[in-house]
Amino acid sequence: IKKKIANEAKVISELSRQYTNDNPVVVGLIEVENRKVVQDLIAHPLLAKSNCGIVHYNSYDARGIDVGIIYQKKRFTVTDSYKKELPIFNDDGKRAYTRDILVVKGLLDGEKIAVFMNHWPSRSGGEAASQPRRNFAANALREEMDKIRAEEPDRLLISMGDYNDDPV
Repeated sequence: IKKKIANEAKVISELSRQYTNDNPVVVGLIEVENRKVVQDLIAHPLLAKSNCGIVHYNSYDARGIDVGIIYQKKRFTVTDSYKKELPIFNDDGKRAYTRDILVVKGLLDGEKIAVFMNHWPSRSGGEAASQPRRNFAANALREEMDKIRAEEPDRLLISMGDYNDDPV
């Protein structure tokens, strides 16, 4: 585990380094096992100097895998965060538990932003059969973005993550 943390810290610390000579301000994480792993990651010497905060909630994902973000506290101030559950059901009416959409509102260098961290349902069972689950996630994301945009038209919205689909 220490080697994996070290590898991840190295990659994160090198993101945008050539442009900013600093660690990234906000990093989205997928496949988060638990909060402790993220705490170990931001404590690594390559990231510790950035004084990172964490936003993470446990989801009902069947595998126990969540999403989260880490952020530099000196540049990004979290003002609100919550998870948007995705109540998805299989053809037989049984709940298919998946990762929630993480919504984090804050101030990035004084500018109001909202980050939407996604890890949508996979293509397991075939692309066509699984497409309705990703469509549901897309609609839930759009609804949440529209809601925030209606409440705060000047807030910048950033969606990121693994959409388990092609860009089109």
